[in-house]
Amino acid sequence: MPRRLSRAESKAKTRARILEAARAVFEREGYHGASLERIAATAGFTKGAVYSTFESKADVMLALLEGRAEWMKADLAEMLAAAPTVEAFVAAIARHNAARVAAERDWLAASNEFVIVVGRDEKLRPRYAALHEVALSALANSLSAWTRRRGNRLAISPRRAATAVIALHKGLVLEGMISSANPSEELFVEAQLALLRGVFADREREAGE
Repeated sequence: MPRRLSRAESKAKTRARILEAARAVFEREGYHGASLERIAATAGFTKGAVYSTFESKADVMLALLEGRAEWMKADLAEMLAAAPTVEAFVAAIARHNAARVAAERDWLAASNEFVIVVGRDEKLRPRYAALHEVALSALANSLSAWTRRRGNRLAISPRRAATAVIALHKGLVLEGMISSANPSEELFVEAQLALLRGVFADREREAGE
């Protein structure tokens, strides 16, 4: 006879099912087109069951993004451990991001819709900012670790460099969403490496003066 789930286990299972359904609905209908009713129906629950787990549609999206932030942090650590140079590390990130654009176009469209909502909602902004901080800090710490190994310093702080890397990535993602063809993996790599080399080149020119 199967073991009966504890209350906590049952709640966790329900939450996971709702999040799985929510991602499918967001990808299919976009953030604005999605509703808690549709998410509940897709998960096989009542709307009340969803509301007992999440406060709102925005709360569901933030929960999905929180899970992805931790997953991305783990991926960065894995790529950092495997890369022999900072250039190889940045190239690995760029290839990873290019693959995501090709494979997750619908999800990225929905999450970008949500960013616009966050920009206009003062209550949502702090929680989203905390998520952004996870990715930003992970990348900044990785760049800092590599510059120490290289025996050099960036022309700007690792945090500013990480901000530029993330901003460039987001711009390429948006370009891929509105253009007839996704930006190639080669473009992601070339653009990120050009940014990185520029940051190091400024420091090297400064040292030579």
